[in-house]
Amino acid sequence: MKTPDSSKTPTPGPEIPVLARVRAAALDELRAHARCVSWRRQAAGVALLVLATTALVIEVGSLVSIIDPDRLERRALPVALLVVLQVAGVFLAIAPGRRVARFGAVILAAAAAATVVAWRGGGGGAGGAAISPFACSLSHLGVDLVPLAIVLYALRRFAWTWGRAALAGAAAGATGTIAGELACARGWGHVLVHHLGTALLITLLGVLISRARTPDSYAP
Repeated sequence: MKTPDSSKTPTPGPEIPVLARVRAAALDELRAHARCVSWRRQAAGVALLVLATTALVIEVGSLVSIIDPDRLERRALPVALLVVLQVAGVFLAIAPGRRVARFGAVILAAAAAATVVAWRGGGGGAGGAAISPFACSLSHLGVDLVPLAIVLYALRRFAWTWGRAALAGAAAGATGTIAGELACARGWGHVLVHHLGTALLITLLGVLISRARTPDSYAP
């Protein structure tokens, strides 16, 4: 009678240490990385940082008598639209998908820009005529650098798209525009060139810089 060949019998014993090592390596890798945070939580954090930067600019401008808080009553609608643009721009720049919503945010940005110009009237007032108009452009650029850095850092965690980059840049550019609404008394022509023109420049910078950088993640 033939006996079974013991050399062909599987020996499960050596596999146990191998599986244990693989499991331990996987657990070590999981511990080395931070817990996954939902995009809504990330967007809320970025939006709060951008709004906090805007509030800080207004507070500092008020302390040094550059910003007049009393203008808020007369320009409440354009300022409110710009704040909504900041929040919506950040959320839609980070949210997965949402192409139709991003198109809606572009319309919101255009509506906010039109309201900013229309609220200055058609006269082209000469408030602050003794100061160079380029002072508004330079100050606009200066106050937008921090929110721009915030949104650019946030975008590195997601796959790059034109819509995301443009909305993030617009959210950053709205900071200087809000400050300009409360600090500048010049007319619509000045606002169109030196306020909205600078905001558009910040948006383009956001698109170009974010496009040139390699993202940390290609999350959709």
